[in-house]
This record gives sequence, C-alpha cells and structure tokens, in this order.
Amino acid sequence: MKLSEIQSAQIITHLLGTRGALKSEEELALCLKRHLTKKELKALNLLVSGAIMEEILTAMNLDEARYKALVESASKKIKNQNLHKEFYVL
Repeated sequence: MKLSEIQSAQIITHLLGTRGALKSEEELALCLKRHLTKKELKALNLLVSGAIMEEILTAMNLDEARYKALVESASKKIKNQNLHKEFYVL
C-alpha cells in the first residue's frame, strides 16, 4: 500500500479521538506502516473509508471473525501509550 493511499489521520482520530495536533499525513503514514502489518493497515484503511463490510471481506479475502481480530490487534497497537508521541506534535 502506497503512503498516499493511507488515510492515517482518519485512522488515528477514529481510534483515539482528537487529543491534540497531529503530525503531517506522511509522518503518520510512515509510523502506521512501521508498526502495523500490511493486513492490519489495509483493514483499518478500509474501515475509515466507509466501505461496506461485505466489500472489505471480499477485498481482503477474510471471514468476519478474522477481520475483527485484525482490527482489534491493530487498535491495541495504536492505543499503546508509547506510540502516542509519534502521532502528535509535542
């Protein structure tokens, strides 16, 4: 997935809410790409883009349980307090 295709600011605000000023889209995308797997990143990107669940499952070739597990593991990684300093301007 290319950096320009990643909706990084929307992913972070969807999971963490608005807590402060976010870094640039490119920096956020690099951070997400570094800390998440390809499938986790794609799942979150499709989630915030507003795609229908059936489209997401067919695009990623997953069943619903595996998709939910991917989103949950990605959410845990992003909600880790150690990563917050990489998302926000201090």
